[in-house]
Amino acid sequence: MVNKCAAAGCKSGYDKTEESSGVKVSFHAFPLNNKDMCDKWIRANPRKDFVPSKHSKLCSLHFKPSDFVEIRRDSNKQRMKTYADGQLSCRYLKDDDVPSVFPNTPSYLSNSGGTPRSMKRITAASRREHQAQEFKNLAETFMSEDNISHLDVTPLGNRLRAETVLPSGFTILSVSPTVLLICTLDISNNVPRIKASITVHSDLSVLVAVEDKVDPVSQYTDIVDGPLK
Repeated sequence: MVNKCAAAGCKSGYDKTEESSGVKVSFHAFPLNNKDMCDKWIRANPRKDFVPSKHSKLCSLHFKPSDFVEIRRDSNKQRMKTYADGQLSCRYLKDDDVPSVFPNTPSYLSNSGGTPRSMKRITAASRREHQAQEFKNLAETFMSEDNISHLDVTPLGNRLRAETVLPSGFTILSVSPTVLLICTLDISNNVPRIKASITVHSDLSVLVAVEDKVDPVSQYTDIVDGPLK
């Protein structure tokens, strides 16, 4: 049987082009006994709805030189000595290589080299792991932008004043370079009175007071369990 290449647009085996050009072409059967590898060969071949048979082959033009290995296999020891220069070497396709060169098809269908596509995200579990890592990276980015642990109270006050999502009714006062006061005022008879306040000290510790009484720290440890961060 005359071998013919099953690749899309390939003429190997159909004419004498290779012989006239001096190109030595070998033919390699689809690995039908290895379903995973065979599926890779089918996907690599840009031939729509192609189903290989036991006679289907791809020619060596669709593989990279690195996909092959030359091995001498001869049981005749005398002949091996006579042709010690490698004349009896045969070129074999490596077991785990996939065709990747299809010059007679559009470039977007041919992969002539480069890094193989990662298969790490194929499974649902891998996709979930990848998404979880992306969310974690995003959260870390947000946290790094909102980190105030390195600020003094003055730039902290400036950042608070620039915020657009603060609750209404709060007044932000820089009492001194070491104290920031955030408070709500109650005005009675044109006289302002502090109704509730949050005092932030230079070490970013917090003191909360309501109606002139200091709240125990235990009342808001679920919100702030120490210095502001």
